[in-house]
Amino acid sequence: MAKKSKTSAQCAELCAKDLQRLVRMKASDDNGFCQCVTCGKVDRYTNMQGGHFIERGRSATKLLEENIHPQCPGCNCFKMKTATGVLEYRRYMVEMYGEDEVRHIEDISKKPHKWVRSDILSYHKEVKELIKYHESRIC
Repeated sequence: MAKKSKTSAQCAELCAKDLQRLVRMKASDDNGFCQCVTCGKVDRYTNMQGGHFIERGRSATKLLEENIHPQCPGCNCFKMKTATGVLEYRRYMVEMYGEDEVRHIEDISKKPHKWVRSDILSYHKEVKELIKYHESRIC
């Protein structure tokens, strides 16, 4: 029996997980430590999460690297459910990218987006190659 191909949604989910890992790795120093963008806590990238400025359920920004940054589990799971957490993350985004780009990300997140499977697979391949590079960089 032939192996069944993954759906676009399944491919996007796998890519999203690897993209979150890549974001944490890119943000880390050579010893593997990175900082939470909302509270400032410093920890190993393996103990952090890839937190989304615009929630991960929005397809248009799910695989947008600029929408994902390291967050400690407390901020990503709990603080982002509060206005304070969201405002702290937005403040970081504005400092990092500028108000116009943050508004652009907010705008595109509201529009429906259908990912093409071949585009996801191609992007996922790039993400995995970058993960390999960062694995060799980090102690």
